[in-house]
Amino acid sequence: MTKRKAYRADEYVNMLNKFGTKQDNSTAYEFRQGGIVPDTTLTEHYETNGLFAKIIDAPAEEAVKHGYDLGLKQSDVTQFFEDELERLDWEDKAAAAIKWSRLFGGALGVMLINDGRGIDEPLNWRNVRGIEEIRVYERAVVYPDYSSLYNYDYRDATRSSTPRFGMPEYYQVNSVYGQFWVHGSRCLVFRNGMVPERTMQPFYRFWGIPEYLRIRRELRETSTSHSMGVKMLERSVQAVYSMKELAQTLSTDDGMDVVIRRLQAIDMARGILNSVAIDSEGESYEFKTIPMAGVKDVIDTTCNMLSAVTSIPQTILFGRSPAGQNATGKSDLENWYNYVEKIQKLQLKGNMRMLLDVIIAAGVSQGKIAEKPEIRLAFNPLWSVSEDEQAAIDQQQAQTRQIKAQTAQTYMDMGVLRPSEIRRGLAQESEYQVEELLDPALLDDGGDLWDGEDAPVDPFAVVLEPLASNV
Repeated sequence: MTKRKAYRADEYVNMLNKFGTKQDNSTAYEFRQGGIVPDTTLTEHYETNGLFAKIIDAPAEEAVKHGYDLGLKQSDVTQFFEDELERLDWEDKAAAAIKWSRLFGGALGVMLINDGRGIDEPLNWRNVRGIEEIRVYERAVVYPDYSSLYNYDYRDATRSSTPRFGMPEYYQVNSVYGQFWVHGSRCLVFRNGMVPERTMQPFYRFWGIPEYLRIRRELRETSTSHSMGVKMLERSVQAVYSMKELAQTLSTDDGMDVVIRRLQAIDMARGILNSVAIDSEGESYEFKTIPMAGVKDVIDTTCNMLSAVTSIPQTILFGRSPAGQNATGKSDLENWYNYVEKIQKLQLKGNMRMLLDVIIAAGVSQGKIAEKPEIRLAFNPLWSVSEDEQAAIDQQQAQTRQIKAQTAQTYMDMGVLRPSEIRRGLAQESEYQVEELLDPALLDDGGDLWDGEDAPVDPFAVVLEPLASNV
């Protein structure tokens, strides 16, 4: 006979208070997905809810307003790209695409390129003559062709260097002004994050999740808590009327009418005369104040939660000053700028590189630029230093240069470096390091670093050398 092992659940169970059992309220929670939100509801929230519109717009506008650096040395080439991007109104187009991406989960930028082909044909990179404009469409009116996700032919020379395997080859745009198909090589795709393939909402599978689906509960609680606070303020002072033998009066047939007429007379007198006349023997009229302690903490908690799920600090979302001891808000702004930089890298940088490739092809074909330049795209810093901060930075840099100059002077006094080597290091474009000017070969050979140019003058040699030659 085999011995049966005792059943183990590896959890604490208390039968007295039902902890760990099915009757335990604290363990009965389970997550359930919220209902599907129609695109019309998203649009209505964006149009009518100012707080939600700010959540959508603020990161998009912050991501594009500080500009970018193409890393080009030729001023004329740099001016060409800046003129083209300004003509295409790229800053507004990119901001709109990021906004619709956050609102609907994705957006599509359609580039109208002059390459001798139709908009539904692959882009011919060898014949790009120019780009007319960029039109932005939200995900709600764009339908990817999922049947062409894995269409790929490495022999197609008309494709760009950007790999498109796993991307739709065609998109169908059902705008209110018309319907058309566009090839993927002419599109800039903006996606609000990534969604697993086994998502329960398939229409977000390729694009991303709208921000509202992740913050709707916190947004509702924040909005309602502020509204409830105003209602509580209206009811914070309650008038109390005491009437002698009120219960006995109400028990009569016309008692209700008598009481109501009396209350109406008191309210009318208070509203017109700003005074209340009552019977000194049988009536009293007073105000009861409802304490408001704790209401502010509840409202602040909902604001903190909304700020946490949106990654937008309260200083920006609500215009609130940083709170707490020695609070400067620096950490909040640092987290905010990190969040904006993530948007720049994930949504803006790749699409901007694609657009720059088209501008380069058009510029070369038009003869405005001689050859394809090497672009190193980088976004300008999001943090703008104040005058005091810039002065402190300049002072630190000046102190650093002074220390380096003293170090170089010490090496010169020791005979390790020549003045020409110091000048060569100072002439470099990048900031030089004194230690990098040392020549390891000379040090290993034990040679004299002062031989040759800029060697110190020996006054005895100047006098003795002519005398020795005459002997």
